[in-house]
Amino acid sequence: MDRGFRRRKFLHATGAGLLALGSGCSTLRANSRWSVELGGSPARSRKLADDGFVVASTLESSGELGFVRFSGKHESLAELPRITASPVLDGNRALVEADGVIQKIPLSGGNPTSLGTGYLAFGRYSPIIAGSRLYGVGYSDDIEKYGVFSLDLKTERIEWLHPFGHTRSSADTDGERVFAASPTGMVRAYDATDGTPLWSRKTAGRAALTHHDGTVFVASMGGVSALNPTNGSVRWHTESDWIGSVGTIPEANDSSVYAVFSLYSSHRRTRLAMETYVVAYNRKTGDERWRKRAKFGTPLTVTADAVAFESVERAETSDGKTKSRERLSIFGTGGGRKQQYELSDRVTMKPILRDDVIIVGDGKTIVAHDR
Repeated sequence: MDRGFRRRKFLHATGAGLLALGSGCSTLRANSRWSVELGGSPARSRKLADDGFVVASTLESSGELGFVRFSGKHESLAELPRITASPVLDGNRALVEADGVIQKIPLSGGNPTSLGTGYLAFGRYSPIIAGSRLYGVGYSDDIEKYGVFSLDLKTERIEWLHPFGHTRSSADTDGERVFAASPTGMVRAYDATDGTPLWSRKTAGRAALTHHDGTVFVASMGGVSALNPTNGSVRWHTESDWIGSVGTIPEANDSSVYAVFSLYSSHRRTRLAMETYVVAYNRKTGDERWRKRAKFGTPLTVTADAVAFESVERAETSDGKTKSRERLSIFGTGGGRKQQYELSDRVTMKPILRDDVIIVGDGKTIVAHDR
């Protein structure tokens, strides 16, 4: 069916400047390498291929799945109904949920085929793959509510499903266990093979989690908790009563865990009195290392030596007033800024950090900048 998609446009952008701040100096770098315009907000797969990444046009009445090479070439793979969650890369194919149907699409081309899962709609956060299984939280017609699920990618059938959470629930795995967090604050662990419930832990509202190197990190309106994946015991907890919202799932590397929090800036505790920050905590002790102003809802990317997100700064105008200025910023793990890039819209896709380039969703456009 022709869903009226526009042809993809490959734009060699001009005039997209880069302001690099580091070692006490400011320099204006070269223009962006390339850009690709999509028909909706871009959402990419967490895992990257050797030569590019899978990306979906989301939050429109019709969606599209494509593959963007690191050279800037975009290849359309399939036109689909509305897509809300990021696609998943599974070897030489992509998995994406469109209107409650999970589709598999070969990266080499070919028609989409649906998995035999019945109606299963992913929530805000896409599922993850471990081995031959897909784990996540989605709405299932079988139980008529959201649930944690395990999908066998060989048989293409649901192995187990437990009622849990809702559209903003997150999940992760260490291969042996599946961890899930609900915005109600409940965190649960399940046996990855058969779904047997293992433990539960109550945290605060808006809870979201990630697993990294033997620890489950939970960000909630009560702060950040580090949990033992075996039994759910608390290794450390940073408590705060100033958190008004949790922006996204936390990220971690070997030195820190990073959370996006909207913090009340006064005792009035209204949304008009909140400021959003990316906060870095020592992953071993929970001590705060640094915090930076950020755009509410910013995607967050963390690597071994860098952190990228949409930052917010106060800038003075020609008439002496101040206003907020949003930029895509790359910080080192110690909190020092490495580079800063101008935006024409807002950051909509998790940035991709490579040795010589950063690739970001800027509104409905994917842009590559030299680093």
